[in-house]
Amino acid sequence: MAGIKPLRLKSEVVATKPEQSTTEHRIASIWVDSGVYHLDEPFDYLIPDNLSASVSIGTRVQVPFHGRELEGLVIDRKKDHSAVGLKSITKVLSIHSVASLETLNLIKKVAQRWAAHPYDVIRSAIPPRVASIDRESFHHAEVTRRKYPHKSRYIQMPAHQDAIKYLVASLTEKDFTGTTLIVVPDIHSVERLTAQLPESIVLDSSLDKGARYRNFLQVRLGDPRFVIGTRSAIFAPISNLENIVIVDEGSEHHYEVRTPGWNTRDVALMRFAESSCNLIFFGYSPSSEVASLIDANEILFSKSESKVDVRTFTPFQGELIPSRLLTVMRSKIKDGSILLLTQRKGYAQALSCAQCRNIALCGCGGRLRQVSQKSIFSCSLCEQTHSEFVCTWCSARTPYLLSRGSERYAYEIGALLPGVPIVQSNSDHRVVQIPAMHSVVIATAGLAPTSNDGYSLVVILDSDSYFTEVDIRAAERARQLLFSTAAQVNKKGIVALVAKNELPIVGALASWKPSLLSVRELRERAELLFPPYSRAVTLDIDSSEAQVLKRALLKAIDEERLPRGSRILGPSKLKSDLDRIVILTPINEAESLSSLLHEFQRRRSASKKALASMRIDPYSLSR
Repeated sequence: MAGIKPLRLKSEVVATKPEQSTTEHRIASIWVDSGVYHLDEPFDYLIPDNLSASVSIGTRVQVPFHGRELEGLVIDRKKDHSAVGLKSITKVLSIHSVASLETLNLIKKVAQRWAAHPYDVIRSAIPPRVASIDRESFHHAEVTRRKYPHKSRYIQMPAHQDAIKYLVASLTEKDFTGTTLIVVPDIHSVERLTAQLPESIVLDSSLDKGARYRNFLQVRLGDPRFVIGTRSAIFAPISNLENIVIVDEGSEHHYEVRTPGWNTRDVALMRFAESSCNLIFFGYSPSSEVASLIDANEILFSKSESKVDVRTFTPFQGELIPSRLLTVMRSKIKDGSILLLTQRKGYAQALSCAQCRNIALCGCGGRLRQVSQKSIFSCSLCEQTHSEFVCTWCSARTPYLLSRGSERYAYEIGALLPGVPIVQSNSDHRVVQIPAMHSVVIATAGLAPTSNDGYSLVVILDSDSYFTEVDIRAAERARQLLFSTAAQVNKKGIVALVAKNELPIVGALASWKPSLLSVRELRERAELLFPPYSRAVTLDIDSSEAQVLKRALLKAIDEERLPRGSRILGPSKLKSDLDRIVILTPINEAESLSSLLHEFQRRRSASKKALASMRIDPYSLSR
């Protein structure tokens, strides 16, 4: 027979009166994590005497809010002797202040700039609390904030050198007395940097929750020499910040994917404007935004005096490797390893009928592909496999492979260079460093492994295709990719571009001058009022509301609530029930656009309508 459970008496919770508040600065101004867009202003709460000693600026607290107990962040303590009817702070959640005045000011400005609720920024800037970590003891460094030279510059990475080693050497050769914050685009760069700077503290979302919060408190309370992290580290509350270093600032990884979609570069520029520290960009080729600031003499450009041997090889019959280049490859493999850059992984990303050239489709409408030479065909959409190919148009059974991927390049180059080891590096299998000399390495964009001695030959396959993508950053992205890839060639090596036409990038690479391309790109963007000469906004909204919204925006221009020079593009169809409108406003009048959009979203929130999906200055206007 089952045991009888003992009776449990229910305890009745008796409501208690709020504690008295008699201190001089007894009012706390608090951002509340309400989850409601239009409730984004700070709210005042009474600080009871029993909590007063623990409540400081940057403290996490719990407060009553519309019948719920919610987390809040204290942004100010102030005098108010007529605080009648105010609710009291319920609990102090952490004894540690997690934000400095500088951090709070930055969060406020970012929220305004990207028309967001402050807590949408706080979720990126401050990691979640871990109670067990709060109970640990931390070294509180006595830091006196020093004044440092207030300079901004872009340091161009040289060719023929390892980028991370060059960065570390540049930062350690100078006698910095304060903290240097280094923000890199990915965790791979974090790992390489921390291996060479063991005294650094890492702030990265890939850490487990406890380790990330512990490191954050060490940064907040201590005085580290180096702090390294990915994009959210730009908000790190460092007391003695001397340098902000942003690596590859044009990378898409520096753009926050969650709402509100801020980016590292612009937040760094905002932080630099408000603090006494240096701002240093490291990269091979600046983004259009930084290039425009260099052109306006607001950022100093430190050019590398590198020279690179660059040659173009034209395929005349659609061959994989032009015969002249194949001769060069057979010669250069004797000197060291060869790197080939390709756009796609896999074997064949699409198929067509060899007889009628009809594109092969699955029954669901997705394109058929072949992942490897020995694999059967599969659908790129529903993953259904097809053991045989039969053209739905002419019933022929012979497929023609389209759009070569890295697997197919590996197969074909293996036949052209028998006996040479083939190494593949892509998103499915990343190789950090090549395992052997005299190998052929086939890598997709941004995933090329390093070589201690540099590559004897770097081949950019289908070079012209990098410049023909549809979004406005295609040329900028191609420029950054080709410079960073060409940099891996050794001093005696060759950079070979396989292209149907002579490309302007050839001269820019050979002289190591990205400005030969960026100046023309900036001129074209200025004529079209594209970023960086405009504040760009994408608004994705239900198709039934798109035309109404466009008319309202045009009316706002007529009434001068938006600048006269603003352009409204679209709506364009995204999905069956979603349209996109693009707004472009001259950059010197951009604040009025952010204010108008903030008020637009606030009104939708207050009337319980779904918010439009909004991105201010997104990485791409068309994706």
